[in-house]
Amino acid sequence: MKDFRFNLQTAAYFGRNCIEKNTELFKTYGSKAVVFTGPHLSGRLSEGRHQSVIDAENALKKEGIPYLLVDEVEIDPPVETCARTAKQVRPFGANLLIGVGGGSSLDTAKAVGVLLDAPEDADPYEVLYRKVTPYENIKTQCKLNVICVPTTAGTASELSPYAVMTRADIHTKLAIFPWVYCVAAFLDPRYVETAPDMILHTGVFDALAHGVESYLHNNHNRMNRLFAEFGFSLFKDFKDGMASGNLSEEDYDKIMLHSAVQGMAFSSTNSSTTLPHGMGYPLSHIKHVNHGLSCAVFLGEYIRGFKDQSLVKPIVEQCGFANSDEFADYCNDFINRHIDIQVTEAELQQWTDDFMATGRMPSNPEQLTRDELYQLYKISLARYIK
Repeated sequence: MKDFRFNLQTAAYFGRNCIEKNTELFKTYGSKAVVFTGPHLSGRLSEGRHQSVIDAENALKKEGIPYLLVDEVEIDPPVETCARTAKQVRPFGANLLIGVGGGSSLDTAKAVGVLLDAPEDADPYEVLYRKVTPYENIKTQCKLNVICVPTTAGTASELSPYAVMTRADIHTKLAIFPWVYCVAAFLDPRYVETAPDMILHTGVFDALAHGVESYLHNNHNRMNRLFAEFGFSLFKDFKDGMASGNLSEEDYDKIMLHSAVQGMAFSSTNSSTTLPHGMGYPLSHIKHVNHGLSCAVFLGEYIRGFKDQSLVKPIVEQCGFANSDEFADYCNDFINRHIDIQVTEAELQQWTDDFMATGRMPSNPEQLTRDELYQLYKISLARYIK
């Protein structure tokens, strides 16, 4: 049996009204808090506060914890924005940071926590992308306690140690190098029940890609495959309801749990993501396609294109499909619903070269040549080529 590392440091509370049932937990982690969220969830740019924000604020009020609400989180948060936010909240002197929202809110809370640990005049790029040894990252690299309340079911940032930022210096997205584990996460399926279809779907495909890619990763092991397989069984149960738009309360519970277990599949052991995630970064960074849908663009054709279909057969069948064609067609159905972009031949060539330079290919069980990778880009994006 392979050697592997297994590492989870977050207390996960799953269930409806889980914050309300556990408000005392908040005061065990801090006496002064900052809540990070977006302007739509806070109600500043929408008709009302999202239930997740209401629940978090009510918990802080009930436990007598003063807090500051920062509702300017950006999608795919830039390093520069997180640096400005850290400067804004530093005088408040919080010892508890709470991210409420999608992955961007959770990642902002983590990055700000790392920046607050550093001197105020430190270069944010040097702080967030300093060289960190694997053994340093066995424990969280943030001294402040971070609690995450996800309102989407895909990124699993609440359980993984990663925080992805947009880097202006190299024009791409990249996880910060210091790992940040949340002390607690509240997984309430009610928060995804009200999500627009596109937000729900992009989350599900992000989570599915976490499971598929970590299952196939050359560093896969018994532990991470155990989580991934459980995630596939959950996906099988709700996939038809998601396709038809007819989801039950139990389906939403499974969607939230699917995100969590696939997050553990790709982040708690030596395994991680492979081709679809790396190939999707240009779509989200340059074409502004939501991250999970950027992964979905390549996920189906990635599975369909395996030369040795025995490698992907267990995934396909556990997800409830007869073969990889059915799997790919399912992915493509949602892509057609939500994505309307144009790409050029020059972009395909550039993205192929950029991916080949990332060093991700060795993690893949089938090594692709540059031309084979280009063909995967071209087939996946055929409907959008200008």
